[in-house]
Amino acid sequence: MERGLPGLESHENLLARAPASFRGATVTSISSTFALGSARKRLETYNVWALDAGSAGFRTEGPEMVLGLTDTKLIVWKTTFWFNRPGSIAGEVPLDKVHDVAAARHGMVTGLAIVFKNGRIVEVEAMRGRRLRHLAARMQELIGAG
Repeated sequence: MERGLPGLESHENLLARAPASFRGATVTSISSTFALGSARKRLETYNVWALDAGSAGFRTEGPEMVLGLTDTKLIVWKTTFWFNRPGSIAGEVPLDKVHDVAAARHGMVTGLAIVFKNGRIVEVEAMRGRRLRHLAARMQELIGAG
């Protein structure tokens, strides 16, 4: 269990942590690799995703993020420039607002879907999904869905 990260209170423990990107990041990156303005296309795709995610209550500050799970909330950190480590807090999601969560592998990408009690769904993904699947399993235990 980790302590001392931004957003963690002194009494909170980090139960799981996983790097992630917005849903569609991998496909957008691959499809725009050989196109002019590929970074712009990726950012445009992220901005559309971020509007929907933000309206659901899932706030981010960029296409790359680190998710952290405590016993009461999901923390969304902006990544640092070097090594993509947790930086400043982009948002927090109280677990009492989450109805269900599911993680699934899709080839070389693992997707995580968070279903909110307001009916909205937010999806993120990771290339190496072991930590994301672990976070989903721990989150599933905490919210009691299943």
